[in-house]
This record gives sequence, C-alpha cells and structure tokens, in this order.
Amino acid sequence: MSQDPRRVLEEAALSRAVCELMVRGGGVCRARVVRVEKGGVIVSTEQRSFQGGEDLNVWLQGTEQSYRFEASVIRAGVPVPDRGPGGLMLGFIDRFTVEDRDARKDGHIVQILPPSGPPISLLEPPARLLQLALDGLVFSMPRTAKLVFVQSGQVQVELGTRGQQSCRVGARVRTLSTGDDYLLYDLDFEGVSSPEQHRTLVRMISETLSL
Repeated sequence: MSQDPRRVLEEAALSRAVCELMVRGGGVCRARVVRVEKGGVIVSTEQRSFQGGEDLNVWLQGTEQSYRFEASVIRAGVPVPDRGPGGLMLGFIDRFTVEDRDARKDGHIVQILPPSGPPISLLEPPARLLQLALDGLVFSMPRTAKLVFVQSGQVQVELGTRGQQSCRVGARVRTLSTGDDYLLYDLDFEGVSSPEQHRTLVRMISETLSL
C-alpha cells in the first residue's frame, strides 16, 4: 500500500521525530520534525546553518517504518517553539519512499573491517547507512554501540554485491557528529586500488538502496 507523505510527516511532527538531513555533496546533520504547513514541513536543527535553495536527501524514522525523500530548503530562520528562529522549511518533496530493509540484505555488502573481531555490517541494525558515493560514505550508530572511531581515524571498508567480486578500500573518518542518542560518521575513501571495480560496486549498491 502506498504511503501518504503528508500523513507520515504529520505523524512525525506529533512525536517530534528525528530525521537526518543529508546535504548533497557531503555532510549530514540531525534535525527534528516540528510541524507541517501548506508550503512544506518545518524541521529544527542546531548542527548546521542552511540557506534557501539547498537540496537535501532526508532520512526519517517513523513509528513503524523508515522513509527517504528529497527536498529543498525553501526558507531558513523559521520560528520554532522553544528554539527561536532556528527552523527550516523544506519543500518540493519528491521520491518519498519506504526504506526497504530486505533489499539491504539482498546480496549487498557494506561493512567495516575492524583490526580485530568480526566485520560490522552497515546494512543491518543498529547501523544505518545514509549515503554511499564514490568518495565516501555516511552512517550512524547508537552512542551505546561498541563501534567507536575518533575523527581522522582510519578503517577498512568492504564493498560487494551479487555477481561482482567484492573489494576493500581504506577510509578515514572525515567528521564525527554527536546527536541525542546517535553518532554520525562521515568517511572519506582513500587509496582505491581498483577504481573501475569500486565505481561499479558503488553504483550498483547505491542505486538499489536509493542512497
């Protein structure tokens, strides 16, 4: 059954649901859904300054489902309760889709390879893969999770999908942002040994998962 975006956003506003605002070209910050108006949805965030016209990918955790959609910042500095003029109006909402958890497990591999211990999948809870691009990826983990990297720390990432040979690539933690209960990791890929294979895997995985 198709989802009514306005109804989903209204329910999110009632519970002040958390969402991630993913700036195209890099960067992620956390926000809360405040209210829905005729012109768009109002969210509040103190982690980054925005300007009108910026395009965003948005990840929203609903009561039973997770959703993704695209939006543009129509206006910054919108008054929000108890937070002053710190709200954003997001409009031109498009490609509103339910996040398919099953698709994430359908032959795809995106995992961190720690120095010791088993690999940590970014496609299964408690991790959430938010962005995957040629130059890096963004994911979140609960603050209570054992996976903790410092900013500028180095890790190994494995990428793979059905019908393709998997590959490993080095990555560096570009930024580490702290939310109410989650840590957001923004990683830069570095030292890609097989650019063509890397490009193919990133394209196939990101297209399937709508990242």
